[in-house]
Amino acid sequence: MGEPVVVAGGHSERGRRDNNEDAHSIRNDLGVFIVADGMGGLAAGEVASQLAVDFIPPKVIERLGQHDRPDEALRTAIESASQAILAKSNSTGESTRMGTTAVVALVRPGRVFVANLGDSPAYLVRGERVIRLTLDHTVAEELVRKGALSPDQARRSPLRNRLYKYLGSPDLKELADVHDFPPRPGDRLILMSDGASGLLGEDEIIEIATMPADPDILAKAFVDKALEKGTHDNATCIVLAFEAA
Repeated sequence: MGEPVVVAGGHSERGRRDNNEDAHSIRNDLGVFIVADGMGGLAAGEVASQLAVDFIPPKVIERLGQHDRPDEALRTAIESASQAILAKSNSTGESTRMGTTAVVALVRPGRVFVANLGDSPAYLVRGERVIRLTLDHTVAEELVRKGALSPDQARRSPLRNRLYKYLGSPDLKELADVHDFPPRPGDRLILMSDGASGLLGEDEIIEIATMPADPDILAKAFVDKALEKGTHDNATCIVLAFEAA
């Protein structure tokens, strides 16, 4: 059996916000796919997220061309984008401090690599299972991992939206987390901003991901469901479908 064929689609909506600080990029030619959720005053979040989606894909390919391992290439590209965002922020003054999350998928022969900084998640839907591939880098979730908060307390905590790792952070000390898996025909890989994912349960993710539809339709269905459930944030989704060759 040959390599699964990858088909990707994406969708983004402003939702109830005045502007859309999310950005996404589908680079089938490079095998790189990214969702970024910007933050900052005025238009700063839009600038940061767009910089990330423009910068990271070619940087990953450049590092692979210099014989980095895929996980190394992803970490280096994301760190370089973070430095570029920080430099942009510093050049425009403290009043326009900016940053962004990023969740990035790199498709290579026989393997898919997923990297993230922040709280934009990635899910693998395989049959009737949802496998979350990323950890949220929020203060509340870190306290859960350390046993200081219960998951229920974290959901109600004012720290649930405070990030300790993101692109553009002036004190970023840890690189992006990277997870990988061998794709199978029928797999669906879903990258989201937290505005799309935050109100969706596993059953809803499975229901939409397994619909017999093109990835762009599935991505819109995820965003529409988040809006229907009342998300107050921008909502963005990319769906990668792995089909039998």
